[in-house]
Amino acid sequence: MRFFNIDYVRDIYNEMIKPDVNNTARGNPRESLSMILEAMKLKSRVLSDLEIKTEEDARKLFESVFYAKKHFNEVMQLTGLSQLSQAYETLKDTSIPYLKRVEKFVSLVKGGDRADIEDMAKEVMHFIEPETYPLWTRWIWNGARKTGAMYYILKENVDLHSFDEFVQAINELRLILNVFGLSSDNNYYVTSVFSVYTYVRYLDYTTHLAVDKKAAGLLPSHLATTALVLGLKPFLKVIRLANSGA
Repeated sequence: MRFFNIDYVRDIYNEMIKPDVNNTARGNPRESLSMILEAMKLKSRVLSDLEIKTEEDARKLFESVFYAKKHFNEVMQLTGLSQLSQAYETLKDTSIPYLKRVEKFVSLVKGGDRADIEDMAKEVMHFIEPETYPLWTRWIWNGARKTGAMYYILKENVDLHSFDEFVQAINELRLILNVFGLSSDNNYYVTSVFSVYTYVRYLDYTTHLAVDKKAAGLLPSHLATTALVLGLKPFLKVIRLANSGA
């Protein structure tokens, strides 16, 4: 393998599927993983179909991006509905190269933390085109600061120097996870879950990810936090409601 230490990847994978109270409150991590992947597919469908014509449409977009929803009011005030709609349509325009779409979205969307808005663009494109683009946010790979999940599983003295190299590395990770039994179905969902899980597991997420601790002061499990960071909370609610037969 060119990029990754397989032992590092295996150790994290084994932790992710291990029945452990710190890992999943459901007691069945494979079931939790299955629900997360189902929620990711639902999020992809919603974002692909979304057209921003009303403030409620815009709110739906921001509610689906964990770290961006706190910027909603400021962005709406400074950007306006029409320009936000234009920015979102740019992300969906497959005729524009990936990095150009990111750049244009960030230039059109005013307000909010600039790094969050850039990550938002990348996350939305991942969910709109999950077969084409892996999830790339600061907590997965920040080449400038040498931080993110990639640095916990890369081989010693191996680094990533460009987006193309990052994609090559993620493709290698997808192959490794497939060998371990986590099938990709020709998309990047599994690498996204694994990468975010890696970050959540190795960092103090109560500090770095500002997790909501309303539930009687209890900290969420690693997989629950992974789903939260992936912006899946509203989609998991829909799935649970559907499964309940309500």
